[in-house]
Amino acid sequence: MGMNKAKAKSYSNGFIIWLRFIAIFGALLCAVEYLLSVNSNFHHNLAAALADNFVAPAATAFIISLSNAIFTFIIIIVIFGCIEFRKNSNMFARYKDGIIYTIIAIIFSIFIQAIIYYIVEYWQITPLLSIDQLGSFQIIMPLLYLLFIGLMEYWLHRALHENAFLWRFHSIHHQIKYLNAANSYSHFGEVFLYLLLITTPLIMVVDLPQSNIAFITIFYLISNYYMHSDSKSLSFPAPLRHIFADNIYHHYHHSTNVQHWGRNYASFLSFYDYLFRTQYIPDEEIFPATGVDGYRPLDSIKDYFVRPFKKEIEK
Repeated sequence: MGMNKAKAKSYSNGFIIWLRFIAIFGALLCAVEYLLSVNSNFHHNLAAALADNFVAPAATAFIISLSNAIFTFIIIIVIFGCIEFRKNSNMFARYKDGIIYTIIAIIFSIFIQAIIYYIVEYWQITPLLSIDQLGSFQIIMPLLYLLFIGLMEYWLHRALHENAFLWRFHSIHHQIKYLNAANSYSHFGEVFLYLLLITTPLIMVVDLPQSNIAFITIFYLISNYYMHSDSKSLSFPAPLRHIFADNIYHHYHHSTNVQHWGRNYASFLSFYDYLFRTQYIPDEEIFPATGVDGYRPLDSIKDYFVRPFKKEIEK
């Protein structure tokens, strides 16, 4: 009898966990979708206004891309900030560094991206495959695209840890002690690598519709901020972590505990960690302490720019 009650209670708790997960993420996705659609309409009108004022097409594209990226970042951070809110905590202190350094990285990434697209257009480089050549594969192409990006990101992320020179850039991301959605910045040099080694090859392989590219870009952008969130209410039910990385799963990648080093490299698709034997499924529903012992946090914008190029990057 007691066993049956325990099972019933376990099922009930499991049902509540899944119901809470569906409700929270449903509301989160609806809020993000609405605000991003407002943002998209605003930038569509802005682009038309710039064109009406005879601003050069290249300049218009750069301004719209940069403004859209920054506004998207602000929208996402406002949403996560509301969820991560803690009483008696200084939200400005929790988010300040992340906002400053992330906006710097965004500016550089949009600039580099503009150069890449200019080169592709100037040299009239056409993708190896056109979406029209894919036939019935068009339906699943966005999914295949996501899977391929996940695989590429896994190995680039792993290289950032295992190569001494690349670690100089990536360590700036890992030295963050108070990790949250906004305070999860990376060095712009790392952003350059992602654009050069993942984005550029992909745009040369297949010509996806702009709507698909926008969806995939937004998906990975949101998932990146989400995985660094420190809100327990946003965590997945434990069984899902074998397939998808949630914020608890990824925080163990940032853990100061040596037994967690070299684990959980995957970006959102956690099964890549399982395939390549780097997966650590946490037993506890907690966020471990993050940071890298011996690496001091950034203390200035100058430090953000020059830290990877110093002879000593530790304390």
